[in-house]
Amino acid sequence: MKKGILYAVLASVLWAVVNPFIKQGLSYGFTPMNFAGLRFVTVGIILFAYTWHSGMGREIVRNCRLFGNLILINMFLGYTAFYFGVDFVSGAIGSIVMGLTPLVNVLLAHLVASNDRLNRCKAVSLLVSLAGLLLIVGTGSDGAPLGWRGIGGIVLLLASILFQGYSAISVSEEKRRVDPIFLNAVQMFFGGLLIYGVGVVAEGFQPFWAKPAGFYLCLGVLVFISVFAFSFWFMALRSEGAKVSDINMCRLINPVLGAVLSWAMLPGEYPHFSTVAGMFVIVGSLVIYFKGETLMGRWRRP
Repeated sequence: MKKGILYAVLASVLWAVVNPFIKQGLSYGFTPMNFAGLRFVTVGIILFAYTWHSGMGREIVRNCRLFGNLILINMFLGYTAFYFGVDFVSGAIGSIVMGLTPLVNVLLAHLVASNDRLNRCKAVSLLVSLAGLLLIVGTGSDGAPLGWRGIGGIVLLLASILFQGYSAISVSEEKRRVDPIFLNAVQMFFGGLLIYGVGVVAEGFQPFWAKPAGFYLCLGVLVFISVFAFSFWFMALRSEGAKVSDINMCRLINPVLGAVLSWAMLPGEYPHFSTVAGMFVIVGSLVIYFKGETLMGRWRRP
């Protein structure tokens, strides 16, 4: 279990730096689905080159339900919603909203997973996280009320959390042992192809050559993150005794580190009272989740 937590922390740290680089990459005239598809197909090619072995086709067919879940729900639906959501809101708000991932997934695991149930403190932590979200929804990065575009972006990000949380539960409960890196290669390559193909149809073809160096720097960082972060994440979910809810709580690293990086890297974004307060409220829910029973026990002592 400790090894699973370590892998989850490593994945969460890498994911925390995603939003600013997506925002920066899209600023070079690239559309969301074209950019996401290009990133994931590149990752899939790299991982296939690393994990190439005989019998890959038979392994994919044998685990077709798991791979289909990851490709359609996690990659296509999850990341299509994620990229459009990130494009509609500021980098800092996107990072903070995605910080709700573990808390939404705790509730999802309670409803769907067979061995992952809420207790009183976990339920309170969900309510506290919702209070943090309300602080964030009311303001943009400059404190002004969000418009329909911003609210729609937050709704898309929350939909992305639900899609990816459901897929995480299916990976955790899948008993057949598929190599985590090969699992990542299949979902990235085929999911990326699907996203890219739909992007070309819906958004038009976006040439990815002769771009400024900054574009390739952003793409390279995002490819690096996807190669390692998803592989670490699948290792965490496959660890002996790992629960989806406990592993997901490590992702509360994201709102703090991701928001700070957005404020540091993206022009026109800076901390505001409401977003910072929302960030601390969400992080405070982690304390309730892990230490709530202990704190209540101490409070009840004479």
